[in-house]
Amino acid sequence: MIRTARKNPIISGRGVCDPHVHIFNDRAYLYASHDVPDGGHMFDMHDWEIWSSADLVNWERMSVVRPESFGMGKSYQCWAVDAAQKDGKFFFYVSNGTKETWVLTSDDPGRGFTEMLGRPLLPEGLTPTRSYDPAVFTDDDGESYIVFGTPVWAGGDSYYIARLGEDMMSLAEQPRKIILDDSADDKPFLHKHGGLYYLTWASFWAVSDSVYGPYVTKGNLGLSHDHGSFFEWHNQWFKAFTVDETVGKMRRATGLAYIHFTADGGMKSDQLIREYGVGQYDARWNRIFARWYMRGQGVEKVENIFDGFDVKMSSGSVVEFPLIHHLPDNPWLTVFAVSEADVDIDVYEGDVLLGTIHKPQSYLTGGTFSRYSTASVRLPLSAGTHGIRLVARGDVLIEHLRFMKG
Repeated sequence: MIRTARKNPIISGRGVCDPHVHIFNDRAYLYASHDVPDGGHMFDMHDWEIWSSADLVNWERMSVVRPESFGMGKSYQCWAVDAAQKDGKFFFYVSNGTKETWVLTSDDPGRGFTEMLGRPLLPEGLTPTRSYDPAVFTDDDGESYIVFGTPVWAGGDSYYIARLGEDMMSLAEQPRKIILDDSADDKPFLHKHGGLYYLTWASFWAVSDSVYGPYVTKGNLGLSHDHGSFFEWHNQWFKAFTVDETVGKMRRATGLAYIHFTADGGMKSDQLIREYGVGQYDARWNRIFARWYMRGQGVEKVENIFDGFDVKMSSGSVVEFPLIHHLPDNPWLTVFAVSEADVDIDVYEGDVLLGTIHKPQSYLTGGTFSRYSTASVRLPLSAGTHGIRLVARGDVLIEHLRFMKG
């Protein structure tokens, strides 16, 4: 494997960590803690930062939220955060160390957050655990919940959950303890897929068929030992996670990876992507897996015989791979795929049709094994960086792509 410049961390040398990413108005917003090196404390964090991106590769800092701007007051313990949206309003939930959680609101997801309650949403002593590291989850029915908590080793007794009021700044019920068959850490997050609720902390994940639990631990994605979050965008799932990036005494950063769901509700990640990040590729790699697409329309990821995933496409299905670096002049694009009948795959850059891959039938009728084969087309591209879009004209399962010199 040829090594290339990495995109993880996505924002290097700035201490942007503990990432919670949400998609608002078809744009990614990163709500993060902010490590300061050599500040005199192991985790020296004086404010929070909000960044945004249209492609998960290029990021712009939108604003800095300082605790002295509201009732929390100046602090070096500006710990983990989360955000939510309701009825055109945006809500920003922030930790004051291990003590309490405040909520701020704005009409803009990236800036202008102010505090309205005049007191913490989750005050000290609310539950037997400590009220920090909040995560907010909105269910399919529109109800929102806040999850928070502390492990026993940090002075708590697991995670707690409470439904939020309609105003997103009050509790509609008393927090209740989440039953978990494992030792809780801090940094919880909650998301939903395929009817299952996923409670995650660091790279561990547990599932339940109820938002309140109980939750059963299922695995570890191997991405990070620190804070993270999950989000879906353009028919692809991602995890944002904290990357160790030591500068001075203590500094961390943020990485991104694709997430793939198995038929039984499991989650998988890719160790190569853990290192190199999302949204960009290298034509010199011996393969670019189809499951690493950045945008998909009318597609599905399905498990295959290689303990990986194919991208299942039908007529009109689209997948996009932006920023493919180090392409040679006039490269050959090869797909490794299987189809029950002949199928054509059109290859575009922008609105320009570059060529069509004709993929002959390769399915063994009546057999138990789908025979993968290759099909290629030469693309009229200059050397450098380009993005491509594949549009299927028929049914096909694509496992990976490969670029070679023309």
